[in-house]
Amino acid sequence: MERSVPLPLPVRAWSAWRDRGPRYAWHKLLRRTLGRWPDWKRRLLYADPREYWTLRGGLDYFREQEDHPTRTERSEWIAGRVAEYRPRSILEIGCGYGKQLGAIRRRLDVPMVGLDFSPTQLGQARVYLDGLDRIDLVLGTGALLPFADHSFDLVLTSAVILHNPPPIAEQIRREVIRVSRRFAAHNEDTDFSYNRYGYDTAAWYRAAGIPLAECGPIPAELDSAPTQFCVAEPWRR
Repeated sequence: MERSVPLPLPVRAWSAWRDRGPRYAWHKLLRRTLGRWPDWKRRLLYADPREYWTLRGGLDYFREQEDHPTRTERSEWIAGRVAEYRPRSILEIGCGYGKQLGAIRRRLDVPMVGLDFSPTQLGQARVYLDGLDRIDLVLGTGALLPFADHSFDLVLTSAVILHNPPPIAEQIRREVIRVSRRFAAHNEDTDFSYNRYGYDTAAWYRAAGIPLAECGPIPAELDSAPTQFCVAEPWRR
């Protein structure tokens, strides 16, 4: 895939203002100018993760992700690992614009639900996944899932828990366990940055006495950040 040539900065700034308003243009300006000061970037941009992803998500983010072939390769790799467990239903928490759900659908024809707390991301997901059946999209938060206990064979997070401070990360993991029938799969970066806290998810499951079906790094050629993929089996606890 050829990478698109970015437009000049003034053109991009005007497009951001015109298409999505002053709040988005200001958010984008801060995100770029505070790159060298991660502490300030966290305080000013990431105090409210939902607000951050509502502004960050959308067509620009979609294009940015799709312009990186490794993003697609990583999604396909994760989809292949998920398919190995032959789940009969799947929930993805923090589905974003639907890239991972689409990759899984190419391997498994099972009911799937994508949940995200960003209306912007869900709007993009409806476009991206248009034409694929048995995929429902739900607005909600991973810390308080609107589903009954043991509703899904497999629950997946991909670069989601890492964006949340420890108390919320803990709530999300417990909600994953609650709604999972068999498997809890996680692809999470383990390093720290302005919008990443970095967690050892496998260690959390071990401390909780929950067996792991597998645990290991994402292949280095697919992700430059230190990233862990693990699958837990809450039903065996």
